[in-house]
Amino acid sequence: MPLTKTRSRLESSLGMLYYATEAPPIGGRLRQTPDDFIVEEISPEGLLVNSTLEHLDRGVGAFTLAVLKKRSRDLIPLISLLERRLGARVGYAGIKDKNAVTSQLISVALPYGTWSPPSEIKGVEIRAVGPARWPVMPGDLSGNLFTITVRALASLPHGAVQVPEWVPNYFGHQRFGVSRPNTHKVGKLLLKRDFEGAIREFLASPYHGEPEEAYFARKELRETWDLRRAESSFPKSLHLERAVIRRLLEHPCDYEGAMTALPIDLRRLFVNAYQSYLFNLALSRRLEIVGPFAISEGDLASPLDRSNLPSRPIKCESSNLVRLQRWVASRKAVPMVHIPGLRTHLSGIDAKIYNEILSEEGTSPSDFTWVQGAKFEGTVRPAIFWPRGFGSCEPQIDELNPGLFRIVLRMDLSKGCFATVVLRELMKPEDPATAGF
Repeated sequence: MPLTKTRSRLESSLGMLYYATEAPPIGGRLRQTPDDFIVEEISPEGLLVNSTLEHLDRGVGAFTLAVLKKRSRDLIPLISLLERRLGARVGYAGIKDKNAVTSQLISVALPYGTWSPPSEIKGVEIRAVGPARWPVMPGDLSGNLFTITVRALASLPHGAVQVPEWVPNYFGHQRFGVSRPNTHKVGKLLLKRDFEGAIREFLASPYHGEPEEAYFARKELRETWDLRRAESSFPKSLHLERAVIRRLLEHPCDYEGAMTALPIDLRRLFVNAYQSYLFNLALSRRLEIVGPFAISEGDLASPLDRSNLPSRPIKCESSNLVRLQRWVASRKAVPMVHIPGLRTHLSGIDAKIYNEILSEEGTSPSDFTWVQGAKFEGTVRPAIFWPRGFGSCEPQIDELNPGLFRIVLRMDLSKGCFATVVLRELMKPEDPATAGF
């Protein structure tokens, strides 16, 4: 099966080397307004988490379930803010896009009816919907429904926009950062216990895609390492960076301690992003060597459940290989690829691919032991996915871009799948940042 190489230098640097489609790009731009990118979580019960969800009961207990709707807000700093305001832990199932309008289920470690959601946080609405005996944990969702407006189309697509037959299950651009694509770089440095390097990458690596004030503040810090000057020159919007700077001023050269000024979820995210980068590289090489559907002895494949989610990985052996190959061909199962970690045991084509990649990276599974209070055991992830419920409206005149067109797309994706990974197949942007990814 032929593969098409990415048009984007950014995507190449993130391991996203191929498209599944050969169709010419439709072009366009995403997220010209937050309402152009709407994400609504689908709960494990199959309920759409939005304004229509009035009540959800998971048993009377110590937790409250609530719908969190946010507009142009980063989730992790927002969760930290809510925990400080409420004096209680807040659980969530997945990280949603910042430059979007998103709705998701959260849990608050307070009994239902004993507290009032804060109402004065800009761009945030919280509505309690019921009690629960347990908190919302990462992965506690079925998927997400996306309603996305692609703007600034120079011409009308010929016919309806066609959904790709299959999509490489890359971790999308936002996992690494688009304006500052360095989350995985910080993660690798943390993994290698180079805390000074991680701090310098986090604070003082300027990227042209970020706002000018932030760019020049980082550039000056990189050139001078004058933390006292940086304390005043870093814009207030960089509140996490400013917290790290203050910690370093209080405890000079304690770079490991300075990392603890960041939320633990963000520190985990750095290492997770590096794992995601390694996965993307491995998936690209797998596509080069055997294609999207091939499995052989030693590989892993997982049957899909009624929600189109992998149920349990099965190791391919001589006794079950033909059956698993038949299931993959009929979309009843999917090949799985390792996300490397401490407990990763490689076999099949993954072993050959990861041995090469980890050697090139100077990384080994043993590096994934305790890092900043967290350990990273590794897991597996589907190599590909099939978009569901894909639809598009008739193209219309783009009211924000005179003389150009817009189109609205809608798709239902299983948890862990990125809408931007589908959109890159349609738009094929040379510069994902300019295209709104």
